[in-house]
Amino acid sequence: MDRQDQLQQVFRKVFQRDDLIISGATTAKDIRGWDSLTHLELISSIEEEYHIQFSFDEVMGFNSVEDLLSALENKLRK
Repeated sequence: MDRQDQLQQVFRKVFQRDDLIISGATTAKDIRGWDSLTHLELISSIEEEYHIQFSFDEVMGFNSVEDLLSALENKLRK
């Protein structure tokens, strides 16, 4: 399972949608229910899943799944 597939599982859990498919181009506008509150829940779930922590600036820079995935990869490389 590649990183995007793993991340997709986190999205599915947070949004409670087993059929949810994400791509690098996916944004909050593409997923019903993705608001500021679920954004925080999503970030928290990702941090917990991967045992990492994003900075406030990193989180504010996430405009798409690709941004999130890129930051996650950078954290996991360190």
